[in-house]
Amino acid sequence: MTGRSLAPALAPARWRAITLTSVAAVEVALVWRFGWTAPLGAYLYLGAVLTVAAVIDARTLTMPNALLLPSYPVGIGLLVVAAVVDGRWWPLGRAVIAMAAVAAFYLALALVAGGQRLGLADVVLGGLVGLLLGWVSWSALSTGVILGWVAALAAILVWRPRHGGQRAGVIPAGPCLWLGAVVAVLAGR
Repeated sequence: MTGRSLAPALAPARWRAITLTSVAAVEVALVWRFGWTAPLGAYLYLGAVLTVAAVIDARTLTMPNALLLPSYPVGIGLLVVAAVVDGRWWPLGRAVIAMAAVAAFYLALALVAGGQRLGLADVVLGGLVGLLLGWVSWSALSTGVILGWVAALAAILVWRPRHGGQRAGVIPAGPCLWLGAVVAVLAGR
C-alpha cells in the first residue's frame, strides 16, 4: 500500500471514526502505562502508527508499508533518546534483539505459508511489535506474540465470512498481532 492509497483506505466516515477512536484509546492507555517517562514518546508514536495500520489492514486486508517502514528508524531513534535520558541501555539492546527475532520468526512463517496467510507487510509489523515488546521485557515479548496468534485463531473461529456456502479463513493478521502486543505492553513489567 503506497502513501497515495492510505487516504482512500480510511475514506468512509465510519472508518475514520473507528481509526480516531482506536488511536485515542491506545494513546490514553499508553500514557497510563508509562506515565511521563522517557520511552513514552516512542510508544505514543508507534502506538498511533500501528493502530492506524491495523485499522487499514482490517478494512483492506493490506498492511500499509508506507506507514510501517519509516517507523523503524523513527521508533529506534526515539528509543535511543529514551535510553540516553534513562541512562539504561539494556532495554534498547533487548528491544533491537526482539525486533530482529520477531521479524525473522514472522518471515519464516510467511515463507512456509507461501505468503498466503501471512504477508511480508505482516513481517514488517512483527519487527515493530518486537521493538515495542522487547523494551518492556522478555516476558512481555513472548506474551504479546502468543496473544497475537491466539487473537488471530479466535478471529478465524469467530469471524470467518461466508463465501458461496464455504467458510473462508482469511482474516487480517495485523489487528490481531497488534492487539496481542498492546495487551502485553499494558500488562508487562
